[in-house]
Amino acid sequence: MKKRSKAPGWVGFDHSQMFNLVIMQEDVCQRLLERILGIQIERLEFENVEHVIDPSIEGRGVRLDAYVKGEGKAFNIEMQAQTEYYLGCRLRYYQSVIDSDLLHKGDGYEDLPRSYIIFLCVHDSFGCGLPVYTIEPRCLENNDCQLDTRCTWIVLNGSAWVKEDDEKLRSLLQYIEDGTVTEGDDLVAQIDRLVVAANDDDKVMSEMISVSTVEANAERRVRQAKKFYSEVGFKQGYEAGEEQGLEHGLEQGIEQGLEQGLERGKREEAARISALINRLLADGREQDILLLGDQEALERLLKEYSL
Repeated sequence: MKKRSKAPGWVGFDHSQMFNLVIMQEDVCQRLLERILGIQIERLEFENVEHVIDPSIEGRGVRLDAYVKGEGKAFNIEMQAQTEYYLGCRLRYYQSVIDSDLLHKGDGYEDLPRSYIIFLCVHDSFGCGLPVYTIEPRCLENNDCQLDTRCTWIVLNGSAWVKEDDEKLRSLLQYIEDGTVTEGDDLVAQIDRLVVAANDDDKVMSEMISVSTVEANAERRVRQAKKFYSEVGFKQGYEAGEEQGLEHGLEQGIEQGLEQGLERGKREEAARISALINRLLADGREQDILLLGDQEALERLLKEYSL
């Protein structure tokens, strides 16, 4: 095995722009889908990378990392390096928007093709420790009741790669998590060569830097963290309320949740990251801004600048 060291300025496969650059290679995209889904695909038609779908004038649009079609199926592949607090809700909305793109005026519901939404996550978005989460609608009263929705959601968890039984899928998960290239894995080796070539190309790297995107993502994570930890506090307060009194428990939960959300979200995410970006720009270290998507690199840079 060969583990890729994350030198200053290095941009890995888990960076959204790097992922888009690699997934543009049709053979890589096809082989990646075949490995994850365990199926053979004869031919793919690329819609686009960073494909934008606007379902309505007033509705929220989505920008899909990779959106491809083939053999009567549709595939959406996303890279998620940061913790996504509401991935379930995101999957739900992506499915609705993709379906609106697939079903045209005059079509019947039976014309909806099979679709797959796949998230490659560095971290465990659901906290259950599984390397792969395969999600489909089901009947809670009877698991034998099959719903022919023709939609499947797959979430890969790179942090649990060691638990995956399938050798090839385990190799891919490990590469997503820490950049290790397993000997004999031609697909991962091909992906890594593309990543290395991009890092060696100054023009490509300069085009990947987008401070506004980093700041916008940081602000979004602040909002999500604030809401998420508020809900966690609310739940904890409710459970405590069973013993100490419901009213007191709810009040305690709300206060605790808001405090956690504000402190952990606003202060640590917004203020520290914003200050770090300013310091990096002042020192002419624009390349290091790309590292902020990696938690280890982020903590190292924050420590370096005593933030």
